[in-house]
Amino acid sequence: MIASRRVLVLLSIAVLIVAAGGCKPRHPRSAGAGQGASIAEQEQRLQDSRTVAALRAENEQLKTQLAQAREELEKNRGGTVGAALGIGAADLGEGWTQVGANRVALGEDFAFEKGSATLNKEGKAALQRLALRLNDGDHANAMVVVEGHTDESPVSRPRTRELYVDNWGLSAARAAAVVRALQEAGVNPQRLRGSFRGQYAPVPGAKDKAAHRRVEIYLEK
Repeated sequence: MIASRRVLVLLSIAVLIVAAGGCKPRHPRSAGAGQGASIAEQEQRLQDSRTVAALRAENEQLKTQLAQAREELEKNRGGTVGAALGIGAADLGEGWTQVGANRVALGEDFAFEKGSATLNKEGKAALQRLALRLNDGDHANAMVVVEGHTDESPVSRPRTRELYVDNWGLSAARAAAVVRALQEAGVNPQRLRGSFRGQYAPVPGAKDKAAHRRVEIYLEK
């Protein structure tokens, strides 16, 4: 009986020892979570670096495109009609002004009725004087660019809205009228090119709205 009890005690002690040895605390989830967070951070850093690299590449591409556009603009920039032909706006007579150092301009208030794209007799006479210069000298074969402009006031007259819709249409129609008048005055139509800017290219520094309402003319290089 006593021996049996001793055996039971010994077995109990052995079980406790085994249990104690096999029950070391393990936290696989905690260890895994730490490792997972590290991988996520690394992936985020990699993604961020790729994004930065892509933005830098896009920025360089935009810089290149901007440089190309500026170069193209310089190539196509026209010289002043007056300078190219040895005359200034004052030599063209009434209705003409010099726009900076690059172009001459026919005032729309001088050449057109308000809200209209039909040239009056003064405008036609001014363009006939210009045509004589355009057909004379070494630049008689140069391309002539006619560019229509308005001020920022929206088209308000019902008839003008009906015919031209807005400032885009009005500036285009007035440029076309000048092109036709130059052709009628003897300028080869193959030398003429019409353009229009609406209200979006005002004369720099001009405070009078009338200065913005003009048709600019220049020679294309």
